Amino acid sequence: MNKYCVNGFKFQTEEVSRNKKTINSGVYIQGDVDGTGQTTEYYGVIQEIIKVMYSGWPKKKIVLFWCEWFDPSHRGTKVEHQHNIIEVKHTRKYRSYDPFTIEQNAKKVYYASYPLHRDKADWWVIIKSKHVGRIEIDNVLDVGYQNDFAIVQVEEEF
Repeated sequence: MNKYCVNGFKFQTEEVSRNKKTINSGVYIQGDVDGTGQTTEYYGVIQEIIKVMYSGWPKKKIVLFWCEWFDPSHRGTKVEHQHNIIEVKHTRKYRSYDPFTIEQNAKKVYYASYPLHRDKADWWVIIKSKHVGRIEIDNVLDVGYQNDFAIVQVEEEF
């Protein structure tokens, strides 16, 4: 397949996205927690979308994204916490052979180059995309409902 919609995102392979106004081949997933307690984020570009069907009862299917991942180390990914900017060096690739991710784990990103900075020609800025048709809520208030009640003890003085 060359297009797939999941998690409120539209994904396409790099080949289909080439020379289009919107590029939908950027993907990222959250990895494991490293030794410092931080989760590693992997950024990449979808090369192929593969649908695997299993026969039998019940019929099952799984969709895999075959991605070319960028180097997640400090040499290939920079995070500027002050301005919340993440950059990847698109010329550095992930050395381990682990090209697949399950479509449920994928989130969408766009990559923007630095057109006026020749010293940053190898670096792309990552722009994380929002879900289509969904509202994201960061802070959820703890609300009391009618069925909730509190026991109040009143001390009377005579």
